[in-house]
Amino acid sequence: MPEQKPSAYAAMRALRDELRARLDENEDYRAWKALDEALRELEPRSMPKAVGLALSAIATTETELPRADDAALNFAEFPRRDRA
Repeated sequence: MPEQKPSAYAAMRALRDELRARLDENEDYRAWKALDEALRELEPRSMPKAVGLALSAIATTETELPRADDAALNFAEFPRRDRA
């Protein structure tokens, strides 16, 4: 890893910490933050985003299953597997 990356990460962390400290001094931000935390605790947990995306993709995909023959099934044709 080049030397620049750790120093860039450290600079970004320092900037983040300074911004957070400035925001924490703002009364409106503190009130919003407290309200947000309270709502997060009260709201039911939601499904992970990936699961939600997968379910919506499945719901929007129109696939038609092949039609089965109307012939009766004859299970005697299949070999029986004895369980050991």
